[in-house]
Amino acid sequence: MPEWMTMTTELGPEKILHVYDPQTGMKAVVVIDCTALGATAGGGIRMLPDITTREICDLARAMTYKFGTLGVPIGGAKSGIWAAPSIRGEERKEIMRAFGRAVKPLIPAELAFGADIGTEAEDLDLVFEGAEMPPQGTGLMAEQKDGEAIENHVTGYGVVVAAGVACEFAGLDLKGATVAIEGFGKVGGGVARYMAEAGAKVVAISTIDGMALNMDGLDVDFLLKQRKKVGDRAIREVASAEHLERERLFSLPVDVLVPGARPYVIHPKNVQEVKARIIASIANIPMTDDAEETLFRKGVVIVPDFVSNAGGSVLGIVDFLGGTSRHAFDACKEFIGSNTRSLLAEARKEGIVPRRLAVRRVEEKVAAARAGKTPASVDDAIRLMKERLGL
Repeated sequence: MPEWMTMTTELGPEKILHVYDPQTGMKAVVVIDCTALGATAGGGIRMLPDITTREICDLARAMTYKFGTLGVPIGGAKSGIWAAPSIRGEERKEIMRAFGRAVKPLIPAELAFGADIGTEAEDLDLVFEGAEMPPQGTGLMAEQKDGEAIENHVTGYGVVVAAGVACEFAGLDLKGATVAIEGFGKVGGGVARYMAEAGAKVVAISTIDGMALNMDGLDVDFLLKQRKKVGDRAIREVASAEHLERERLFSLPVDVLVPGARPYVIHPKNVQEVKARIIASIANIPMTDDAEETLFRKGVVIVPDFVSNAGGSVLGIVDFLGGTSRHAFDACKEFIGSNTRSLLAEARKEGIVPRRLAVRRVEEKVAAARAGKTPASVDDAIRLMKERLGL
């Protein structure tokens, strides 16, 4: 049996497209997971040298769950390019243009995309250039705050909203809670910023350069300034911190753990080391199903990843509806806050993992749509979202 056949379920994926450009050496995969809830499928472009087709399929499925949970008429998709994100200059531009030429038949009717690990907003413009289409990075999505894309702020803020609700279920107050964050990139910095603003104590941050740990709290403002100068090495600039191996982040005795990098970083081999009381993720699919079940049975409050990290998608929706960045922050509080509270309450009542409950809800929506019983048209969905956001 071909490998791709082992990746299919009742939901999808509907398309797995591998593309190659001999002139540039660009190799990529596009996965359109499920379009039952919307003809166009959306998801980011990831660029790393060690991605796998299965990983991109899993991430596309996470996008199906994300949009389905938000209740918007968009399907789930994901793209992956096999290349090092450190590539710069003309070589990077040619890779992006080549990817754009390859996916031109899919956009915009079937595929919409954003930046992801290893890609940036500027890369998207080059993809559209390769596809001979005008750049789409205008309006709200191009807005900046404190020198950073507004998307980084909104997505980070959404994770903090989810963590705050989870604290309520764990009998904690986010103010004063200890927090460990994996990754200090585009969104990790946003999480750290808004955790600090909420009064939480960010005690540990890990990057590819290791981990900075101070149980009395790290100086987030200092780290954000240093990150602009030296990137991931910013954690090494903190004289008051212990500098440890990054893998030790998952075993820290903290209140809130925020996985923020690759999939499945929490797995059967390290799950027993996890001491956090709450997990609210930046990363998609940060843990295996059996590891999540283990943590849930231990009483850890886990927000489904596609709920906690939905801020970027919320921003895209607000942009489409003609809203402002203020609307986007308010929408995160409304959508992510209410979704988190509903899921955690019902999951506790049923005694099941919140992610499993959220997946079941989306699968029921997809089954109803395929049976011709979709509760609202696209126009109705847009109208309802505008009403809910006050637009």
